[in-house]
Amino acid sequence: SQSSPAHQSNSVSEEMSYKMPPLAPPPSLMAILPVWFMTSILFNFLTPLLVNMVDNQDVTFLELSVTVSFGFAILRHQGLPLLPPVSKLPKWLLLGMLHLIGCRCFVWGLRFIPVSLAQTIRASSPLVAVPISCMVFGERYSWQVLLPLLVILFGFALSVGVDVAGTNLAGCGAALASLCCLVLVNGGSKSENNNPLSMQFWVCMFAWLSLLPMWLYSGGPGRLGSLDCDRWRLAGLVLADGAMYYIEQAAQSQVLKELPFVSFAVTDTLRRLAIVCVSGFLIQGNPCTPQNGLGILLVLSGAISYNIMNARSSRTSSVKKSD
Repeated sequence: SQSSPAHQSNSVSEEMSYKMPPLAPPPSLMAILPVWFMTSILFNFLTPLLVNMVDNQDVTFLELSVTVSFGFAILRHQGLPLLPPVSKLPKWLLLGMLHLIGCRCFVWGLRFIPVSLAQTIRASSPLVAVPISCMVFGERYSWQVLLPLLVILFGFALSVGVDVAGTNLAGCGAALASLCCLVLVNGGSKSENNNPLSMQFWVCMFAWLSLLPMWLYSGGPGRLGSLDCDRWRLAGLVLADGAMYYIEQAAQSQVLKELPFVSFAVTDTLRRLAIVCVSGFLIQGNPCTPQNGLGILLVLSGAISYNIMNARSSRTSSVKKSD
């Protein structure tokens, strides 16, 4: 028997809804991405200025202190909980500790390897995000979708002019540990259905609480008290650096909630490329060689290819579901 026109219309509508999933990013994401990128650039510009004035462990403590203070004020103002549910406390404590370990490993590794190599290792986060995405979120990717990730990593290495000659294993291991901590924190946060501002605050708060005993034991207050510098300039720099860190982390939490896990990792690599281009080529005046330019083009083309192949894969999966 033939179906009624209304039934056929509904079937066509359902099929179209499967074949054409919404590919355009939501307006909220388009608004927050520039904020995330710009605050990351400013944060990476301010932090080296702070490192030149105080010990790097003190830098981490001061950044987290300002970030937690901002987060506390914002959560109180919006009426959001200052602590996670009791049953989730161990998990958020672990994520905070991993966040701290990731920060410290990255800084420690820079004693042995150049920043370009450390950032390239961190830029490989999409490759680490893939297995975590499969295990935690049940997402599956074809080789056509994964191939652009290798192009992105290779392009990033060219864009920063990475040199692996005389590579130090300890430095590379520290950068790799920092990368794994970073991806685990992002994956653990995304698996929870909480407000992004709350998640950002909980991670940074528990990271700060984990660092506080070690900072006190290592003589942190004494180091800050004996500084011979312009205290007003230092206070202004700490406040500006911490504010950029807070806004960057809050924006990152929002993007993490909006995007699939691997897509977030790809976007994060683009953010790192923006930092390299603006901080290195524009602010510091480093020459952009043909090799650097080729690397930038490879990263951008790899990201575009990933989005195209991922969209095609999503449409194919949707059609199979409709069948």
